[in-house]
Amino acid sequence: MQAHPQVAGVQGNGCLAMANVCSGSDAAGIASKQRAADAGGIEVVVAALRAHPQHADVQQFGCGTMAIVCVGSDAAGLARKQRAADAGGIELAVAALRAHPQVAGVQGNGCLAMANVCSGSDAASLARKQRAADAGGIEVVVAALRAHPQVADVQEYGCCALGDVCSGTDAAAFARMQRAADAGGIELVVAALQAHPQDAGVQDYGCCALFNVCVGSDAAARARRQRAVTAGATEAAVGAMQAHPDAAAVQREGQRLRDLLA
Repeated sequence: MQAHPQVAGVQGNGCLAMANVCSGSDAAGIASKQRAADAGGIEVVVAALRAHPQHADVQQFGCGTMAIVCVGSDAAGLARKQRAADAGGIELAVAALRAHPQVAGVQGNGCLAMANVCSGSDAASLARKQRAADAGGIEVVVAALRAHPQVADVQEYGCCALGDVCSGTDAAAFARMQRAADAGGIELVVAALQAHPQDAGVQDYGCCALFNVCVGSDAAARARRQRAVTAGATEAAVGAMQAHPDAAAVQREGQRLRDLLA
């Protein structure tokens, strides 16, 4: 990838190869992600995204690779997320979503890249969430949900991204929540839950996204919760828990949402 930066085929296939080698959540998978980062993989993937903005395969595979390499909640994982952000990965994921609105693969992987790079609860993670919002990330994620209602991956990863970017308890986080609601995010996440009842990932991340967008104690938060209830969020949460009795994450997020909206 470093040798052929202007050859789109090399860049796309190089990203795909890195993603395949680095996939997995066991110790070996985590080690491969770190090895890729140590070799400069994050920076070359971001460079590929920057060099080929109109090439859908490069954008899809580049975002997918960034998402995979940036998985992890330990110190090394958080450092990989920050490296991606420092290289401009957040803004490039937003640009990919904006440039290829009808390509479901770009939309799904772009949302997942944003989610994984922005996840975390420390000060640096909160700054990454705000950076995504400042780049227009909330609106492009909501647009992805709206454009691809029947594509489960887009709905799952879009809900994941919305939940991650909107998490937080400071004034900036509450502003992000309101931006998501103003863009129609609440109704679209409820629609995702309703459209994909058997997909545990959609149900998990959808319930989490609604909780994160609707939490708060001020009048605006109460209005967001009322919007969610009116859209059918309570029934969707109950349905999620009934459909996935053995999925611990769905049970946890569904109950949290039900309690919030009660």
